[in-house]
Amino acid sequence: MVKDFAKKLDYDTPAELQNSVLGIIVGKSYKPVTLTGQPMYATGFPLLVFSQGVIPQFQINDKELIPESPLNIAGQIYNASVTFSSDGIMDNLGLVLYPTAIYYLFHKPGSYYLNRWKDLVSESPIDGRLLYKKLINNSDQEHRILLLLDYLKGLNKNRLEPIDWLDRAIASILQSNGIIQQSILAEQAGVSMRHFRRVFKNIIGMPPKYYCKVIQINTVFHLMNSSASDKLHHLALDCGYYDQAHFIKDFNKFIGASPENFLNGHHAYVKSYLGRSSKSP
Repeated sequence: MVKDFAKKLDYDTPAELQNSVLGIIVGKSYKPVTLTGQPMYATGFPLLVFSQGVIPQFQINDKELIPESPLNIAGQIYNASVTFSSDGIMDNLGLVLYPTAIYYLFHKPGSYYLNRWKDLVSESPIDGRLLYKKLINNSDQEHRILLLLDYLKGLNKNRLEPIDWLDRAIASILQSNGIIQQSILAEQAGVSMRHFRRVFKNIIGMPPKYYCKVIQINTVFHLMNSSASDKLHHLALDCGYYDQAHFIKDFNKFIGASPENFLNGHHAYVKSYLGRSSKSP
């Protein structure tokens, strides 16, 4: 049941939101399930999440985090051990957001939401109470998606002025699967390395070097889920790793286990939720 819990929908994002929404994820258990200490990993993208069923509870570096609402902004995961637990029917809908969308739409930097789930109604620049009421009173998946997208359209009307060089840098990272040097990104941006790193970390929530590694690791998972090859080291080479030792070192750092132990372990199913969105630039 858990193995097939979540899936990415093939959904056409409205034109005005294509620079904000990368994809849509839904997950439903249909029957009550008890999950304890399920790991979560960095994907490179924040989420807008509505929990129609039981609201998951989290452990962030062994500190308990209990969301106050079923409607939340889920920030990026950075340099933290994150697990979730749940007891009941899980029914979640998530919009995968572009890395800068938190800043542009909610007028707060990604660093503010780092390793946190924040109540959307209290965080929203516009009144989110009506959205919350409509979501609570509607169980139709298609309708809930439209409600969330319409809400983001409202936020988009008050979108902050773009940081063009940062948008270009993010696009370059995604297009290169994370295999690009910071010096090249700063040079392309036309700013100093110090300024590049400072703004990137504040707006995205993590340093550019770390973010590139997150994207590189998740590209491996994307290929793992879409490729016929079962040779993990071949996929790693395809994603820019020069040797297996380098890949294993990064895998241990970001996943907390060797590739072999992870794929043979109890939590191997989460590889289905990792990976790049099919609509990523």
